[in-house]
Amino acid sequence: MVTTEQGLPVALKIDPRELKKSPQQLANEVLALCRLSGMRAQVAHRREMEAQGIDSPTIEIMGLATDSDVVNAEEGIFGDGDLPDSWMRSV
Repeated sequence: MVTTEQGLPVALKIDPRELKKSPQQLANEVLALCRLSGMRAQVAHRREMEAQGIDSPTIEIMGLATDSDVVNAEEGIFGDGDLPDSWMRSV
C-alpha cells in the first residue's frame, strides 16, 4: 500500500487470500493501513524538515504525526506483539 501523507491510497495490492474476508473487515483493514501509511509518510516528512534545520515550533504547527503516534497506531492495528521484520512472503 502506498498513500499520500493524508492517507489517501495511490497504490494498493491485495493478496487473494485477503479477499476471503468479509467486505466490511477488508475495508476496515484497508482504511487502518491507509491511516498508518499516511502517518509514516508524515513522520518521514517531519524528519526531512528537521534535517533541513526547520525549527520545532514550525513543524509542530503543521500537525505532522510523530514516532509515538505511529507506534500507537501500530499497536492498535497489530496488537502489542512484535511486528515482523518484513510483510513480504516467499513465493
